[in-house]
Amino acid sequence: MSIIKNQLEKLTFSSSLLLAPLAYSIHHFEEKEGNFRTWRAKYFLNNNPLTTEYVFIVITFISILFIFLFSIRKSKPTANVVVIFFMMSQFINAFFHIGAGIFFMDYSPGTVTAILLYIPINLLILHKARTENWISKKTAYILITLGLIGFSIFELVGGLAIPGLFIMVLIYLIIHETRISKNQ
Repeated sequence: MSIIKNQLEKLTFSSSLLLAPLAYSIHHFEEKEGNFRTWRAKYFLNNNPLTTEYVFIVITFISILFIFLFSIRKSKPTANVVVIFFMMSQFINAFFHIGAGIFFMDYSPGTVTAILLYIPINLLILHKARTENWISKKTAYILITLGLIGFSIFELVGGLAIPGLFIMVLIYLIIHETRISKNQ
């Protein structure tokens, strides 16, 4: 265990971000093999006309895009954007799987990877962002809360919420990156 701990301590915020798309790929596999869509339709509105493959492509693309933007800009706004995206798409998603499974007393496909990957990896990302001063403690709580709001919108509206949420995040990024450029 200490070998793993030592390796995790060596990771930077930037390199820890790369773990999130890997976790998503494994999580998506668990959901697909466990027939998550059928399970979800038993308990929730079937409001997502997008195929799981399409959602996988879009979420993976956005993940890599935001990681790429952070690696180029190395700014607090780009750190905020990538963190809020992973809070919404993974961290809050983990608690959805756990909570829904307990509430309905029925295993939610995706729970194992949510517990074993999403929660620890996203806590690591938050920890690295904090220790490298990309975000403050207050900002971390705000980003988690905004992640909850974004995830809730996705659950209520379905996959069609993705473009709207993406555009809002890009507007935030443009406004704050412009301010940084003007102040330099």
